Amino acid sequence: MLSVIVTFDVYGTLFDWQYSMGTYLEFVGVDRRRFFEAEYSRVSGVKGFRRYSEILKESLEECMSPGYSEDAGDGLVLAFAKSPPFPDTLLGLRELRRRGHRLGLVSNTERRLIRITLSGFEDLFDWVVTAEDTGHYKPAHEAFTKAYSIMGVNVKDVVHVSAYPQYDLEAVSRLGVKTVLVDRYGYSWSPSVKDTRGIVSVLNG
Repeated sequence: MLSVIVTFDVYGTLFDWQYSMGTYLEFVGVDRRRFFEAEYSRVSGVKGFRRYSEILKESLEECMSPGYSEDAGDGLVLAFAKSPPFPDTLLGLRELRRRGHRLGLVSNTERRLIRITLSGFEDLFDWVVTAEDTGHYKPAHEAFTKAYSIMGVNVKDVVHVSAYPQYDLEAVSRLGVKTVLVDRYGYSWSPSVKDTRGIVSVLNG
């Protein structure tokens, strides 16, 4: 599975949004499973683009109403934007760069939030494409087709990496894009790797 271009999901794959938001959700008394189900329902059902910060706030309001406040919503959005990298993320990305792979991001977020998340990582990526850029949220096929059009790449030259079949891998594989699962949460997919350091072996396999 040789390829020059490797694209990634961001939150949950490279950066641990479940840790950062889970800690915050516990603080405000919201069950994290219920919240992430509400978030996925909104993202998978949205048509066109709405700011992801609004989607996060609406999901939180659904889960904690009537105790929701705008301050609570802003706190969640900031927790999301400041999601920390997984311990393997820098090592895996740098190894891919050393092997000559070009790297891109295809993310369900907005530009101002991903700039916060990527502080210190910006130089590792050739492309950073958000839902604000494409006008679509994953798992919509258009989120990927528009992202790869913006990048100016052929899907046959791309491997897409994600920890989520439901957000990414199922949809993008239907477009003919090769895929790799980073096994963060126990989902079943092939091929899969324990963490991002294993991606090089899959590409060279």
